Amino acid sequence: MYMTYSGDPKTALGLDFTEIMVRTELGDAPAWYVPARGDTWAITVHGSNAYRNSSLHAIATMHRVGMPVLDITYRNDLGAPASPDGFLHQGESEWRDLEAAIRKAQSMGARHIVLYGGSMGGAIVGQLLTRSPLADVVSAAVLENPEISSRRTGEFAAAQMHMPSFMVPVMEQVIDWRGGFDIGTIDLLGHPPRVKPPTLLLMGDADKEHPVETARELAKASSAMNWPIQYEEFPGAGHSEIWSTDRERYDRTLAAFLTRTER
Repeated sequence: MYMTYSGDPKTALGLDFTEIMVRTELGDAPAWYVPARGDTWAITVHGSNAYRNSSLHAIATMHRVGMPVLDITYRNDLGAPASPDGFLHQGESEWRDLEAAIRKAQSMGARHIVLYGGSMGGAIVGQLLTRSPLADVVSAAVLENPEISSRRTGEFAAAQMHMPSFMVPVMEQVIDWRGGFDIGTIDLLGHPPRVKPPTLLLMGDADKEHPVETARELAKASSAMNWPIQYEEFPGAGHSEIWSTDRERYDRTLAAFLTRTER
């Protein structure tokens, strides 16, 4: 069932693009810049063990509604600087590379920013909205099969592997020690972001990487959080399969959301 575009914006979508460099605190990280007419820019953040082209299905719609796009890389990506410890931090440090991309977009004419995060990219977006002084320029967010709670994702994975429940906190302690941060804080439910822009939350009910229950709970709690979330659940869609499961609904929903929230 899983399908997405391969290649780059030109070969996959016929869209002209430029490879640019984003100056991060660790060095230059490559990004694809896809120009368009608007001054509200989209910045796309892919998940772990994925590449920039995993966001191309969303970029096609973003370009169609007139948004310039930066499709970024971040620490430990192919061609990007390595993190000091060589490990992924589930957004706890990667958000600073996204912040650098916002600065780059602003230097190129962006007035407002829409953030798109897929899978772990959703956790990175969440940490940016929590920690960055630039979060206030974010006018909207799109979270596609996101990692909403790192702890719940870990518990979900452990259950699928039939791992004894007592091993989960041990694994968390190892991650906390190795990475130097508390994985329990990477949680949009327990630790909602400081800035809560209008958000489109897209989730497949057959996702085997992140539990669909976390998306349902976040959508249900959004009113109490004063966080305007539009929740769209796709029946039968596994992880990263939303677009390929129902391409017409995906494109229609994303285009309507972007058009409605664009400043």
